[in-house]
Amino acid sequence: MSLGGITVAITSSRRALELATIVQKFGGIPYVAPTIGIENKILLTSQTNIFIETILKNEIHFFIFMTGLGVFNLFQNLKRLSQLDTVIERLRDTVVISRSNKPAMELRKFGIATHFVPNMNTVDGVFELIRKFDLKNKNIGIIWHGDYSDKFKRKLESLGSKVFEFSSYSYSIKLEQKSGKILEEMGYDYVAPTEAKIRILIEDLMQGYIDAITFTSPPAVNEFFDFARKNNSFDSLKDRLNHNILVVSVGPSTSRNLEKFGINVDVMPRTYRMGSMIKELADFVSSYGKVR
Repeated sequence: MSLGGITVAITSSRRALELATIVQKFGGIPYVAPTIGIENKILLTSQTNIFIETILKNEIHFFIFMTGLGVFNLFQNLKRLSQLDTVIERLRDTVVISRSNKPAMELRKFGIATHFVPNMNTVDGVFELIRKFDLKNKNIGIIWHGDYSDKFKRKLESLGSKVFEFSSYSYSIKLEQKSGKILEEMGYDYVAPTEAKIRILIEDLMQGYIDAITFTSPPAVNEFFDFARKNNSFDSLKDRLNHNILVVSVGPSTSRNLEKFGINVDVMPRTYRMGSMIKELADFVSSYGKVR
């Protein structure tokens, strides 16, 4: 199987270079143009302090961690507040759920064991896992990624639980200097997004210089198409993607976001991983001999 020399756009920021290497290994030409960055929100604000006080004053029966970055960022700031050891002790008395292996690995660095990781590493996967427990009158703490999910919170509350949630960062098409340092400390070879790069990406898609475009998170989809709308290029871009470009999604959540914008997904792997995504794309290209 091979990508046959096609040009593949990469919209990821945190693992852009890793994904570019995978594309090259499968015989493709990577085109790196991140559409998503992060803004650090967890400075010593009243919101941060309120969340910490809440989880210390209330018995938390379940704690859900959505991303490794969320764990790292929260714990670094707990350390600055001299609350890290106290929170770690509280976490050892609760059921810890990690959405994927990434937050589990970060938690392990602080001596915290993850009790459960869902088979499907999505918010829906977390819900299917936790709903098996009796959640009536249970307190659930959630450390989100850059986006909250009101639907997920309502579903948990409908089962009788009380939810305490917090996010240590938000998504943006910009990557703050402090946020970049956090990613660097975590070992990511990130590529910072810029509006200029995204504008050129759209132009190159329209000109036919790109054969396929990959999306590895719902926020990357949102930021990209919101930018296109603000720059009056959404309709033409949507038409181009649906008729001339292979649209590749890493998993169901990302695919749903693409569909909300009216974008058809051509390739999605059965295993929601970057390597599997590119392998699936290579299979598609090899089977059909050409793109679209």
